[in-house]
Amino acid sequence: MFWLHEEELPEGVGSEPFCAAHLAYLAVFLALTAGYAVFYRRLSAERRKTADRVLGSCIFFFGLCEYGITALLGHFSLYTLPIHVCSLMYSFAPLHAWTNAARPGSFAAGLHRFLGAALFHPGVPGTLAALLFPDWLVYPFWNYMSICGFLSHGLILVYGASLLMHIAEAEAPRGLFLRDLRASALFMGLGALVMVFFDRATGTNYWFMAGPSADSPFLGAWVRGGYGGYLLAYALTALIVTALWYGLRYLLFVRGRTAPGRADIS
Repeated sequence: MFWLHEEELPEGVGSEPFCAAHLAYLAVFLALTAGYAVFYRRLSAERRKTADRVLGSCIFFFGLCEYGITALLGHFSLYTLPIHVCSLMYSFAPLHAWTNAARPGSFAAGLHRFLGAALFHPGVPGTLAALLFPDWLVYPFWNYMSICGFLSHGLILVYGASLLMHIAEAEAPRGLFLRDLRASALFMGLGALVMVFFDRATGTNYWFMAGPSADSPFLGAWVRGGYGGYLLAYALTALIVTALWYGLRYLLFVRGRTAPGRADIS
């Protein structure tokens, strides 16, 4: 059962959303994220770079295990490419971590900034949504796909704690806010457009641009409004999440730092 892929599984071996095991996974990674934030805050700048690289490499390792084992078992195909949002973060996190000492103004420094913006959004909110509504629940929790899925996604959430710490301590937070918002919007907009055409051309469903997954909260919109209703609900939700996520960031890290009488707070 551990090595079986989706098409090889017997019926009824999957798990239900928000069952005891699912809730346990969520609780563990939320606790790890909070604990890592406390740990990370106490580190020096150099040790933070090392911690980022170790965590980023772990994310890549578990993602590599997921796709590598799938390939070794002969199930890697057009439908299992690592191009979902969260799958891209498996590569974005280590690249972001290993460019954290780049010379200012260099290509690597620009890449580091862009990857950080993409990880902050849609990476962290998308990962949290994937953990709440995982599309790998068709597998039992002791299957390699389920284990690697939870570990890689959960560690991206933990990596988000270091991103928030850097944002909280950044100089010129208003400029950083606008730069990251533009980069996030560019990544999401271009990525969604590419995936619409890619999914139609290949019959796949990357970024869920062709329809909702089995346990998606958008199934109701799909049933009632068809593809158009689903895309509308999907797009509105993405806009709302972006507004809430960046709105919270603005209130916490920008407004307080730039308000009169608060300029000395770092």
